[in-house]
Amino acid sequence: IPDTDDESSKFAATSLGIYANDLAYDPDSTKQQYFANSEQNNVLQLAWRLAKDETSDMLVPTWPVVMTRKDVRLLNSVPMEVGLQYGFNYWDAVVKEGVSKYI
Repeated sequence: IPDTDDESSKFAATSLGIYANDLAYDPDSTKQQYFANSEQNNVLQLAWRLAKDETSDMLVPTWPVVMTRKDVRLLNSVPMEVGLQYGFNYWDAVVKEGVSKYI
């Protein structure tokens, strides 16, 4: 987080995941290893915000929301990297197709 006097760029919970990377990915890991690494290294995950579709009267995903996977306390006074779980399917698609349909 850069030092600035601009109020719009100061740290807030809503900006926590803006530059987060998946710290669990290893191209040689299995699905089980990925999730074990993610549990240890990533504190953030994506969840879909839902809204009622007026046509179908069903809940549908509208946009992803970044949330913490567990209770965390960030005590650093200097910038630090925070891990975000992309999911094994994301990385599996990148390996198999050269790109992910989730991008």
